[in-house]
Amino acid sequence: MDHQTVQLGGAGNGSAAGDPEVPSCQGCRRRKLRCSRDKPMCNHCQRLDSPCVYDTKKNKPGIKTGVIEGLNRRVEALENTVFDNAQSGNPAPSSESSQIIGAFSSLIQELRGLVHNSAGSLSLPPAHSSTAQTQHATPGSVALSSPNDLQHQPRKRRRVDSCGNPNIELASQLNELGSTSSQLPSAELLEEVINAYFILVQPWIPILHETRFRGRFYSHEQLPCLTVLLHAIVVAAIRFVDTENGKISEKELETWTSRSRSIVLLSAMDGMSVENLQALSIIAFTDMGNGDMSRAWPIIGSLTRTVEYLQLSVETDDRQQGPLLKPLTSLSPSQNWTQEEERRRVFWSIFNLDRLCSVMTGWNTSLTSDDVRRRLPADGGLWHKEETVLTPYFGIWDRSAAKMGNSIVFLPAHYPSPDQVAEAPPETPSTSTTAPKGNDTVDMTTVGAFAYCIEATESLSRVTTYFLQQRINFRDRQEVGNWLTRFKELDLRLVHWKMFLPQKWKDSNISRRPTIINMDPNLTLAHITHNTSMILLHQQIAYPSPQWTSIVRMPSAHSAETCQIAAAETATITRKYLKYTLENSPVNSQFAFCVFVSARALLVHWKFYKTDLAPEFWVLVESLDDFSKRWAGPLSRSKSNSSLAGKYSAQLRALHKKCAENPDYSPDVVGYSTDGFVTQIPNYLRQGQTDNQHSSQAQAGVASGTLQNSFDSGSQRSILNPGPPQAPGSQLSFLPQISPTNPGVEHSSPDELSAISTVLMDQDFMQLDRVISFDDMMFTAQTIDDQGGPFSMNNWTLG
Repeated sequence: MDHQTVQLGGAGNGSAAGDPEVPSCQGCRRRKLRCSRDKPMCNHCQRLDSPCVYDTKKNKPGIKTGVIEGLNRRVEALENTVFDNAQSGNPAPSSESSQIIGAFSSLIQELRGLVHNSAGSLSLPPAHSSTAQTQHATPGSVALSSPNDLQHQPRKRRRVDSCGNPNIELASQLNELGSTSSQLPSAELLEEVINAYFILVQPWIPILHETRFRGRFYSHEQLPCLTVLLHAIVVAAIRFVDTENGKISEKELETWTSRSRSIVLLSAMDGMSVENLQALSIIAFTDMGNGDMSRAWPIIGSLTRTVEYLQLSVETDDRQQGPLLKPLTSLSPSQNWTQEEERRRVFWSIFNLDRLCSVMTGWNTSLTSDDVRRRLPADGGLWHKEETVLTPYFGIWDRSAAKMGNSIVFLPAHYPSPDQVAEAPPETPSTSTTAPKGNDTVDMTTVGAFAYCIEATESLSRVTTYFLQQRINFRDRQEVGNWLTRFKELDLRLVHWKMFLPQKWKDSNISRRPTIINMDPNLTLAHITHNTSMILLHQQIAYPSPQWTSIVRMPSAHSAETCQIAAAETATITRKYLKYTLENSPVNSQFAFCVFVSARALLVHWKFYKTDLAPEFWVLVESLDDFSKRWAGPLSRSKSNSSLAGKYSAQLRALHKKCAENPDYSPDVVGYSTDGFVTQIPNYLRQGQTDNQHSSQAQAGVASGTLQNSFDSGSQRSILNPGPPQAPGSQLSFLPQISPTNPGVEHSSPDELSAISTVLMDQDFMQLDRVISFDDMMFTAQTIDDQGGPFSMNNWTLG
């Protein structure tokens, strides 16, 4: 009877015993065995003496049998690993931690995929469908592809992050965060913004360790402090998100940017933390690029003070040797070397902003040698691999020691630890390969492109602070002698910096693979910043005021040639950078400033020497136009002129037009600090400044005529004694080999001024190799263990 019942049940399903349409029994499916489908018991179940159950009801597609058990075993193994590490009291090595995080991430993604598959197999009620459509139509959330649609589309997200570790997806955690913060974009859009930030913005301001940043989202205690960072990232990178499919409109872009910026300012100024410093640094970086300088300066001023309050301007080992009155400690010690290096990079990014602010405006720097005692940041590749290394301290000059009249020859560029003992940061073993051996032994093998960019920026600041901002009485021969001595010393230090760059940053071959040129942003910026330092240093000698010519002879023709070559090489490097980088990758404010100074130097030379305008001028102006388009992003191209690069381009065109229309007009040699921000001067002040400018222009016109007469009277003698070799004629206009000085002026008795003038006019001094060109330098950043192969675009964040 029982057998007959079974037969009827099988017949009812349209199957008989042994019919292949009858599904396998549950036991065979669980064991992944081929079921004989015999009834009432299959061969395997009979052999194993286990119950044989046939599920006559055909199940819908979903989670397969055994998958959940496998996932449970994986979760249990990972939990045991984490628990054992916590019980032993020794935190897992950073490499193992990143592997565990990656394993958890992949596991979560599998679970999410299973949930989506099971949910997709079920039919949604009409009410739920309408709700989903309504949610996609709301302005606050951007309509994106559903999970099922994404399975049929090519993967757009990177499988590996900028640190080379498995990319940790954040969608689930961002959804959880979005439930507590409705001010952020949707989780899908926010993850695209984060990806765009680390690809395009992070290279210029490398202050976040991406793997560590993503891993912190899986700690509920870390989520609140990461919110301010997310809002800053939205401000900096949401305009670079792909908008081809209409994911976000220009109005929504402005809404998200304005709202997130306000939240960052309100939140970050409400307390002191590293995350607040990082968020404000990103906002200041973005404001400067947007051309909102009046909004950026107060933020930078606040950052320079707060970074000192948190004691990020000094190393941990220096705090132990502090004064009797110990400063208040408001920041917990770093947990490991990776976190300490991230804090070090936060400080140096703020340091760069402070220096750039001083150079662009002519204001004094805020961070001085009294505040700063920091090691240079480590090579980005080593930091992202979390390989502990020791780097040298960077020498910040003391203002009193470097005042005019004191020699700067012996001021150190780098120096080891104060006690000459190379103590490693947290979790850093002391090694003989990285520890300085003495005062003259400094190991520079552990630093990278970001460190050299810091050095080049400080060199630019030194030219401004210790040369251009000095008050000199040019009627006093001793003061003029001191000023020219400072010019010679700064010039030699710049030459030595270029000369002693490590070989991996200085190679005639751009790459081991000549067909591929990868230009690292920080290294490229360091090189053009060096050329800009040469321009700012030499242009006062190249285009001197008329009253100086009655005091001393100066190598003006040679300095003018140096300025021309530096500007032309900057144009070449900039053009190559735009050619070999992504079209949507932005260029930062310091790059735009260097291009502006170079183009302006060509204009000054054109008017001062009455020669043809070098064609590189228009190359630089058009490069600024490209900068502004890249900075604006695909949605805001119409507002690209409001960016800093756009303002610089407009100012150069206006200055060129003014020079062309008024033959007597001569631009101020060092007027770059006011030219770029003319539009920000109030109207009631602008009129008075215009009157003074007309007066100075008239005097400049008279001076130009006087100098031209002196050129004519001394040209024949000057031609008989030619100066250093000219640059190629294809790059530079004809440069007269004469010095704009009064040839009859020579002091009867030799003194210090006459001696320094003789040194400056010496052929050996004038023929020094000063300018970095595209052909003789390496623009591809390489780590210590790199074998010469170029990095990919995604590795630009190394720093």
